[in-house]
Amino acid sequence: MRRTRRNTVQEIIIVAGIVAGFAAGIGTPAPAVAQPGLELPEGVERRAVDIWSEGTRMAADLYWPRDAAGDLPAIVMSHGWGGTKASLVRNAAIFAADGFVVLAFDYRGWGESDGKLVVIGDMPEPGENGEVQVVAREIRTVVDPIDQTLDIRRAFDFIEGEASVDTSRLGYWGSSYSGAHAIWVAANEPRAACAVGQVAAADSLDLAQTSWKDTGVDIEAYAREQAIRRARGEIAPLPQGTDKAPNLNGWAHLDKVIGYRPVEDASRITIPLLVVDAEHEELFDRHRAGELSVERAKANGARAEYRVIPDISHYDIYREAFDESAQMALAWFNDCLK
Repeated sequence: MRRTRRNTVQEIIIVAGIVAGFAAGIGTPAPAVAQPGLELPEGVERRAVDIWSEGTRMAADLYWPRDAAGDLPAIVMSHGWGGTKASLVRNAAIFAADGFVVLAFDYRGWGESDGKLVVIGDMPEPGENGEVQVVAREIRTVVDPIDQTLDIRRAFDFIEGEASVDTSRLGYWGSSYSGAHAIWVAANEPRAACAVGQVAAADSLDLAQTSWKDTGVDIEAYAREQAIRRARGEIAPLPQGTDKAPNLNGWAHLDKVIGYRPVEDASRITIPLLVVDAEHEELFDRHRAGELSVERAKANGARAEYRVIPDISHYDIYREAFDESAQMALAWFNDCLK
């Protein structure tokens, strides 16, 4: 059964005291920026599909141009930190109306997707068929970049199985934290023929240090302490209820976040990469993230471009600069995939 969109944590079985021993959260998250609702343009179709990632169901939407014939180029899209696929509708519709198949999905534990289950208590002995009955907690809204890149790979697996898709013409689009994933995809996903990342937080250590700078916390030392305590069973095995980033939705898996730096992968990029940034980016140093990634990709011989939209900050790219950034991405995909 497909779950409805949700914003709260649901436990399979609620156990009193399960959060005892969690470290205190830092800061209060601000609401995620959602794009306004949009009726699909005439000629664009959409259907809900499920993608399986590491044994967990992810909810996705598949868009395509109704009257197109033959094998079509395709674009995989994923949302940023604290977002859902609902924020991708406008971009997906623009791309599909121009002749692309588009797959937009929610990461595991976000939006309409199922979350990972963590066993509470001891694991029982399995039966003859290998099945066990356990008390478990569903983990939701945890930001884990390693899990997210696995989810992106599974989305590429899914789109590769679509009969109407030309698998030699696959692109990826991401924004904000998934803008960083665009750089990771360009360096690490061999099926991607090109990628677009906007306001790409490609150095997560810099992002974390910027987010926590006013708290007085040494974020690297804190993340290391949390990883040690988690491995020793002293705190919860996944950071739901702790490690909250100030002014961002979701719980950060901090040791994974600060170790995730796609800018360091950029020197291996060989496919076309477009990075679109906000001139007044406030969440991270764009020069150490998207701009440096493009420089390193170009030094490796890749076609890479770095474009800055003037007079906007991070979230303005979803507002007054939406049309400009969307048309930049569309032109890039048309040039690289058609």
